[in-house]
Amino acid sequence: MAKVQSNICVVLPYPPTYSETFLTTHVEKLSAIVRYLKHFPVDTDAAYFTRASSDRTEMLKGRAKTSLHRVLNPGKTIYLRNFLRRQKVRILLAEYGGTGVATLGMCKQFGIPLVVHFHGADAYSKENLANYHESYKNMFAYCSAIIAVSKHMVEQLVRLGAPKEKVFYNPCGVEVSKFKRASCLKSPAQILTVGRFVEKKAPYLTILAFKKLLERVPEARLVMVGDGPLYEVCRQLIKSLHIEQAVELKGILNHVEVASLMEQSGVFVQHSLVPESGDSEGTPVSILEAGASGMPVVATKHGGIVDAVLHGKTGFLVDEGDVDGMAEYLYLLLSDRELANHLGHQARNHISQNFNIETSIDNLRGVLERYSRNR
Repeated sequence: MAKVQSNICVVLPYPPTYSETFLTTHVEKLSAIVRYLKHFPVDTDAAYFTRASSDRTEMLKGRAKTSLHRVLNPGKTIYLRNFLRRQKVRILLAEYGGTGVATLGMCKQFGIPLVVHFHGADAYSKENLANYHESYKNMFAYCSAIIAVSKHMVEQLVRLGAPKEKVFYNPCGVEVSKFKRASCLKSPAQILTVGRFVEKKAPYLTILAFKKLLERVPEARLVMVGDGPLYEVCRQLIKSLHIEQAVELKGILNHVEVASLMEQSGVFVQHSLVPESGDSEGTPVSILEAGASGMPVVATKHGGIVDAVLHGKTGFLVDEGDVDGMAEYLYLLLSDRELANHLGHQARNHISQNFNIETSIDNLRGVLERYSRNR
């Protein structure tokens, strides 16, 4: 077990769900103290938490009506101060914008530097932005640094009022060595998608694109990994299109099982878009993992995907909603295995050089060390 690096305290809103591997990676690689929001006074009137049920991930909204001065009675104040002093906490890393807002008052109270790590919906969701509009501005003014996982998110945070000099681009990374090279030349006509069945990932559009592909490549197969609110909708769509024999819904799989599926597949696909809620991707880890596996990726021009997938070099990108274009590129890659293999090779190199976990964690640690108290 890694030794705890007691000068860093990572605060999470909840225990990471199956799809939030980036949170688990931060905790493990930084070897930091880990606390959840329930351990701290919540200095906000609107806090959003994601919790995992037995087989679904759902958004639950909770409201904390008690103000900071009412929560921090003298006894609790002394306990919290002693805890932070005993653990030698010199900086707090808040995962998600809402967590940063919730811990802002405490950080001010004890003079602890705050770094806020944004990931996706916290920077884009209309509901989140409406609730946190003023709170974000106060947080931006106090915090030492703000981490964005895509170049698009950097621009978004600046639009929201974050000082440009405080915003750092640091995408998530993957351990490339843990992924075996997919054999695009020998693999069956198997297409893989991994991700939650939610609006911004639009799994139903992936299914429609695959249906068009089947008309030209009858032996093609689509494997879908994940779960979420749109799971049953997608299952019914597959049934109504009469393609049950060609689409397999795997549900939630562990990391090892996903890596094995990537090794056995020839193309990765994801049709992310901006739904009415405004929610958007950061940089999807599953796409990084697919590239690390040496698979070409067919996806949309959306959020951090345009950083992770280089059109015509490591895969292909289409406009959001372009089902026909997605189907066309899937056909191209399945019908030209040499091209698929070449793009997959380039994808692995691209991820190794620009999205490896060592660089991501080193960059994050560098920011934390730069702004730690009593450097």
